[in-house]
Amino acid sequence: MSQPLPRTLFVGAGAGAVAWYRCALPAMALGCEWVGVAGQPPDLAVGTGLAKGRMSFADFFDYEVLVIQQPIGPGWVTAIRDLQAAGIRVLFEIDDYVHAIRKMEDHEFAAQFGKDTAAAYELGMSLCDGVIVSTEFLARRFRAFNKNLWVCRNGLDLKRYALTRPPHDGVTVGWSGATGHREAVRPWLAAVADVMREREDVRFLSVGQQFSDGLAAEFGAARASTIPFAELGTYPAAMANFDVALAPAGKNHFFKGKSDLRWLEASALGIPVIADPDVYPDIEHGVTGFHAADACEAREILRELVADPALRARVGGAARAHVREHRAAEKTAQAWSEAIRAVRPAVVEPV
Repeated sequence: MSQPLPRTLFVGAGAGAVAWYRCALPAMALGCEWVGVAGQPPDLAVGTGLAKGRMSFADFFDYEVLVIQQPIGPGWVTAIRDLQAAGIRVLFEIDDYVHAIRKMEDHEFAAQFGKDTAAAYELGMSLCDGVIVSTEFLARRFRAFNKNLWVCRNGLDLKRYALTRPPHDGVTVGWSGATGHREAVRPWLAAVADVMREREDVRFLSVGQQFSDGLAAEFGAARASTIPFAELGTYPAAMANFDVALAPAGKNHFFKGKSDLRWLEASALGIPVIADPDVYPDIEHGVTGFHAADACEAREILRELVADPALRARVGGAARAHVREHRAAEKTAQAWSEAIRAVRPAVVEPV
């Protein structure tokens, strides 16, 4: 019989998507408590979570292991040292290559990620007892700051994707995501426009970023529209309108560090994805999705998918089966468990 996990608290950065995927989901899958916080210790504001009773920084000392998302800044430096002095192990969680953000012209927060911020991340990682990342690329980049490093891949709460996709005429090509993708998406939008000119039954829907504007100018709002940023829980329902999902990526380190979450979410809904091969290597081309290295390849695959509903159904179904078998949060939680046990091995009582 396996030993129970050490008393572990997951501490998320805020109450958004990052905290959900990289804090709440693994915590709940492991039966651990979690909170989403803002500010610097000891004056942390708790905005969300699932923990026993009210939670403040003082309560962190009641645990044996803390998994903390991106704990940087003077308050966290002191807090990490104080927690460690009390015998608590601290794991630094990060799922973005933050060093690349300042070089991106289309990232809304580039100005906030200068060299001083990068240095703060490096210090935080070096102080902690270990680092958890979401991709092998991040592992290679961040191992220089802490040799104790684990790759814990993203998983999904599949119940959120158990939706009935609404029937509709025509084919909807979709993209969903946050900031920093404009330059990567732009060439693929031109490919979508080519297909929309060829077939009047093709539409484009963007969820999050306002990527439909250029297409709407030519094709009208009925065929090119955007569902703006909204609460995280609405995204699966919005994406359920897609028949084909796009997942382009830029050729820089920011994208090399990205996880394959866009493919996972669309696949959980049974939607076939056309994706960049570098960021989405787990896709088996033609089986669980499609690889397109550039917009020209994406256009040809899109033409084929638009014309063949059976192909869409077959690949979407295979992708959904793959995600259910390999990337449900309950499956990916095992890697988090291994990291936690590594920094705080179980004490075996003498017989």
